[in-house]
Amino acid sequence: MNDVRFPANLKNLTPELVTAVLAPLNPGVQVARVQVIECARCGDGLASTADRVTLQLEYANGKSAGLPQRMVLKTILLHRWLRFGLPVIMMLSRLLRVLDKLPLLGRATRPLIFTLVNVYQQYFPHAPPAMYANEVRFYTELRPHLTLQAPASYGGSFDETTGQFGVLMEDLSRRDARFPNAVDGVSLDVVRDLIKTLAALHAAFWNSARFNHDLAWVPTRTAGGMFPVFDTIGLDIILDQVRKNTFKQDLLAPLGLPVEQQWDALWQAQALLDAGPQTLLHGDTHVGNTYVLPGEKGGLLDFQLMVRGPWAHDTTYLLVTGLDVETRRKHEHELLALYREELQRRGVIDAPSEAQAWRDYRLSVIWGLVIGWLITPPQNYGEPITRANISKLVTAALDLQSFAAVNEYADAPSPDGISVTRGRGLSGRL
Repeated sequence: MNDVRFPANLKNLTPELVTAVLAPLNPGVQVARVQVIECARCGDGLASTADRVTLQLEYANGKSAGLPQRMVLKTILLHRWLRFGLPVIMMLSRLLRVLDKLPLLGRATRPLIFTLVNVYQQYFPHAPPAMYANEVRFYTELRPHLTLQAPASYGGSFDETTGQFGVLMEDLSRRDARFPNAVDGVSLDVVRDLIKTLAALHAAFWNSARFNHDLAWVPTRTAGGMFPVFDTIGLDIILDQVRKNTFKQDLLAPLGLPVEQQWDALWQAQALLDAGPQTLLHGDTHVGNTYVLPGEKGGLLDFQLMVRGPWAHDTTYLLVTGLDVETRRKHEHELLALYREELQRRGVIDAPSEAQAWRDYRLSVIWGLVIGWLITPPQNYGEPITRANISKLVTAALDLQSFAAVNEYADAPSPDGISVTRGRGLSGRL
């Protein structure tokens, strides 16, 4: 990745630095002046895990390489010493394991530990460096070669030592884009368009041999990227979130399942799904990571959780969070058929059958609920949006009997003949 390091202070964002970041994808460009137009800080309700800065650029002697004068810089402005890295997260995990061996002390101190972590994140919001590295690699290495409705990318940089990153991308406000969320959702036509966008992304990397070569760096849902965080302290974070937010308890009550059981079911569902075809996933396709252009055309934002995995991960999360419940119930079969048709139209010869698609759709709801929103602090997006996402996902899990599907499909051949062995001791618990 580009060796240029973005500053944590915008006063140090110089024309020379921006020129150096733009140069690899735009040879000959020369920036003469950089002006900050506006800045949305993460945690302010507009940005969640990164800061978004709108820049006005002036180019020297007309050397713009065809670039726009207005761009958005996605970065992190919190100083490196104030951010958690993976070593701190692993240290916290070890501390929690020690407390598990001291039940009385553990029960007394666990809530305090997570209260301190939550307070810290509230005042110094940020994400683990793996998410920032992921997004830079998508926008600098993959996005320029994809025909996809996603912001155009002009350059980016990630510093392995500091975790500092920046991506220069298209300012979608210049195309009158609007940015939906789960409270209002989007229209059926927008979801249809987004389904086609996902099919285009997935078809381009369907069972690609590149995952063994130039794309070997892409994390999976069970290795690399954010997996070490989910694996070591994910359940602890979720238990703390549910314990402290009674609205999450109320929304989960209809499931009749303890959080620990939902967590176990998540990983069993992952194993079932990962036995099928693999492709490049956006990884976090809740409707808040989309945008809508005039004419009800949809696009994808925020590739920080990009992974290699099964197609239904993306498609299910979009359908369930994007549509209101009644529209989703009425049109989910139609939309899955549209996705399959789009894959086939794009040359995927082993697109899932109707039965396989329905199986994978049922199972994939669990990730969106457990990792997608139970783990997310309400302050990231606000309680109304958090509540709307969880409500839609719980309703879908009940409609589709997603947790029962884990037992239903375990140890049985899939509709397309793939056999998966049960794991993680779920027999008789769901």
